[in-house]
Amino acid sequence: MNWPLIAVRNILRDGTRVISTLLIIAVGLTALLLGSGFMLSTYDSLQEIGMRTEGHVIIIDDIPEPLLGGSHQQLTLNNWQSIQASLWDDERVLRVLPRARFEGIISKGSRNAVFFGSGVDPHEEFRVHGPFLRTNGVLDPWIATSETQDVVLGVQLARTLNAIKGDLLTLQIAGNSGEISQTPVRLAGTYQSGTPETDNHTLMISLTTTATLLGTDNISQLSIYLNRHQDASAMQASLQENLNNVIVQTWQQRAELYHKVKSLYDRIFGVMGLIILVVVFLAITNTISLAIYQRRKEIATFSALGTKPARIYANFILEALLIGITASMLGMLLAYGTSHAINLSELMMPAPPGKSEGYPIFIYISWSHYLLTSLLLIAIVVSASLLATYNTTKINIATALS
Repeated sequence: MNWPLIAVRNILRDGTRVISTLLIIAVGLTALLLGSGFMLSTYDSLQEIGMRTEGHVIIIDDIPEPLLGGSHQQLTLNNWQSIQASLWDDERVLRVLPRARFEGIISKGSRNAVFFGSGVDPHEEFRVHGPFLRTNGVLDPWIATSETQDVVLGVQLARTLNAIKGDLLTLQIAGNSGEISQTPVRLAGTYQSGTPETDNHTLMISLTTTATLLGTDNISQLSIYLNRHQDASAMQASLQENLNNVIVQTWQQRAELYHKVKSLYDRIFGVMGLIILVVVFLAITNTISLAIYQRRKEIATFSALGTKPARIYANFILEALLIGITASMLGMLLAYGTSHAINLSELMMPAPPGKSEGYPIFIYISWSHYLLTSLLLIAIVVSASLLATYNTTKINIATALS
């Protein structure tokens, strides 16, 4: 007996009910794929921000936190030049960027503001940030064209000072000896990250200027950028083993925003996914249960002709499997088309907490991701059919045929 053909005919016979079940499963799968695709693309973006901002691997001096005090005391990594030179021999390394952190006051005329500064390599800094740090009127690299030093400001900090490109500003910084030094600088341009804390209070100058201002060429951290981010853990382990008196961290250990958002999204989409799976489970259970009730005489006839209960049982499971496969294919096509439409439409999400700008909605598309999610849904459909067909073998033949 051709059981697959019988299963197909039974599905077609219950057309209206099967179509509604197909649509419920397909729409449920579409929602799962869109939600998880958005979640995965958000994770990728947050990873990129973390890696581009801090580097894949970060080296800092091994000094207990309570001993860190004023700004110049944060410049504790003093052997960074030799470490940087040794890293260039590693084929995994793309860039090695020293960074010096300090604070002070910046002023223009009667206007002044507290800033958090970074001494950086002007030739390389903006190249690693990509689209997550937009420059306005900054040449890359920025190079001083006069006796004054160049500085670039966060866009909101520049607005606070009412400063534009080319203006002369004054930096007031506590040097290594503890004395306050005042240094004139020229505004080379501004940058914008979309994060208020960064745009309102930060600036960048060259490491050479930082050393002059603070009286030391020590830095705060050495940021290592790799050709493949997957090599970060191995690089951390090898550096920590070979270097003394330093702490080696990966970007994950410093990406606080990434871990907070990931934890939040895992809970949100986890609950949403569970609700969708429950709806699909109930829908297929209802469909199979009604089919069993309407086909009591058919089941009894098969039993009377000597068909084994397991065979009857398997036939309903086969029907559910065919419904699940068909609905999954439809759901994947709907998700694929909807994802492309959303990605091309450039829809924007509102600004999240801690940000001043929204960001474009992008849905991650991967056939391996689609396949795994579809297999999970098909497994739920089969499980529902197992529950619904549990009582098929208990039908009384005489009662059903009367």
